[in-house]
Amino acid sequence: MNPSPLISILMPAYNAERFISEAIHSILRQDHPNWELLILNDASTDKTPEIIAGFADTRIRVFHHTQQKGYLMSCNDLFQKANGDFLTFLDADDACPENRLSRCLAEFARDPELDFLSTDHTRTDVVGNVISENTVVVDYLRYAADPHYNPTICCATLVFKRELLDATGGYRTFFQHIGGEDYFWLWELSKHGKGQHLQEQLYAYRQHSNQSSISHSNPLHLFFPELLTELKKELLNTPWDDRIVERVAHRVETTYLHSDFEVSLRKAQIAMNRKEPGLFGLISNTFLRIRKPEQLKRSAYLVYSWAARKLRHRTLQLDS
Repeated sequence: MNPSPLISILMPAYNAERFISEAIHSILRQDHPNWELLILNDASTDKTPEIIAGFADTRIRVFHHTQQKGYLMSCNDLFQKANGDFLTFLDADDACPENRLSRCLAEFARDPELDFLSTDHTRTDVVGNVISENTVVVDYLRYAADPHYNPTICCATLVFKRELLDATGGYRTFFQHIGGEDYFWLWELSKHGKGQHLQEQLYAYRQHSNQSSISHSNPLHLFFPELLTELKKELLNTPWDDRIVERVAHRVETTYLHSDFEVSLRKAQIAMNRKEPGLFGLISNTFLRIRKPEQLKRSAYLVYSWAARKLRHRTLQLDS
């Protein structure tokens, strides 16, 4: 392995004026100096282009879309432009510690057969305060073979060899308006190469209201976990096939999106996990749509989960 490999950091950016300077500075501070930062301004309408232009480092390469294409297509464009031996991501609203690149590259040097890795991460609020420290154990051999095994992984933490990108290709455009393209792609990576999860928090994921992950237009995004599992079942031993994918999507839509109860329940679950306002109204709507005993049980569990979280939060406040 090259003792100082070039690593390409891909940064799609749309209306990121509030955070992108911090993101870029976190790359400038990296203790591994051999990197290129590829920033793609996806037709931003705020001061994002001006902020990017204020950085003069020759390792930063800047590209512009004249019309917004979205996160998925921006990443696919950047995949084609990257020159690195390794590639990774840094979203324009996130940041990372100064040893992120060097620590990940050390793992590839330690194990020459390693093709990709992911890492733990923190979640921060809009001003950078840590909300949570997220750690997970991931078995990528199981991830490749078991459609029901879906550990929560921050896919932006991925670092991977160029050869693996060449073998798998970029994101599937089917997910453009649904989201979750990175989870499906990670599954494809795991089928083509050797992966490892590094239990070190080397990425700071910023949680805020304008994230692309919560603005997808296709209502199937509400049931992405179910869609992902069904796709992995159907495509486990089969290459991507548009006919199979459309059949799976139709099945998930019929099962879940055509059910007022399922839609109401999922919206309430999402609101609870993101601590969004209006949760009580969403829970009430869910109860109004109960038609079966099994639905009553699931709604009651939702209320129990909400109450348990409130109690836990209050206990932590008292203890502090």
